[in-house]
Amino acid sequence: MNINEFKLDIPIGSYSNSHFISILRPWINVGNVGHNVISRLVDIFELEEIGELSRPSKYYDMTRYRPEILYENGERIIRIPNTKIFGKKNPQGKSEINMFLIYMLEPHNNSEDYNDAMIDLIQKLDGKRFVSVGGMFDSVPHTRPLPVTGTYKGWIPPKPLNEILKFNSKYEGPTSITNQLGNLLNNTISIELLSLMVHIPLYIKLNDDYMATSRLLEFLSRIYDFPTNFPEKQKGINQYKKLNKDLSNNNSILDIIKKFENEQNISKQDLDLSPEIEDFLKDLEES
Repeated sequence: MNINEFKLDIPIGSYSNSHFISILRPWINVGNVGHNVISRLVDIFELEEIGELSRPSKYYDMTRYRPEILYENGERIIRIPNTKIFGKKNPQGKSEINMFLIYMLEPHNNSEDYNDAMIDLIQKLDGKRFVSVGGMFDSVPHTRPLPVTGTYKGWIPPKPLNEILKFNSKYEGPTSITNQLGNLLNNTISIELLSLMVHIPLYIKLNDDYMATSRLLEFLSRIYDFPTNFPEKQKGINQYKKLNKDLSNNNSILDIIKKFENEQNISKQDLDLSPEIEDFLKDLEES
């Protein structure tokens, strides 16, 4: 059984109606948005780490993903790069959703086995929906709502997401073999699929882009009905205010921003913005 690829601290056969939200590092984690989304959702859903791959070196080249030496409570430890699973150790009632988060690290080796192990894990936990989120650079301006695109299959998201996400991506180019997971899951267990990708201005290089993180969380909140007063929203506003000030005397970048504003045809998404974000964008237009 591929489920044996994981060390899990849960009664695996006791879960039903499970939903999975996944990120993939480092492939589509621009601005560290995937990491920050997972970190916030762990708090929102009150989850904890429940599992990881039992032998990560089967999948990872440890000269490329280096182990780290850390000190915790004065004790020296070595942290091994791994795929992490977050959830609740006790299943929810049958009428409730069991939420799991998958912090995927892209495999270097045995990628087909990695996908098979993921499929087996999700199947054993009675997976009903698989959501992938991430961020990518694009020719978009920071002075407009950051676009979120994606696709869905096997279900219809609530309005207005169903309209916003109904157009398939036209991207062609390199990808990760883990991007096969969605179709493999749908073909194997008819699971519902959703992908969400936030588009980040290519002239912005932030270690943690909280505005982009906030945009993904806003979309997920429409599906899972959690409060939108998460701290990433104000952090993002503060970041982009400082960014706007820093760019105010850079004429070459200002010309690019104006070009992106004129070209952008997906910025008028019908997802209502929070009052804080609306006020911030109005201030940018008036500045």
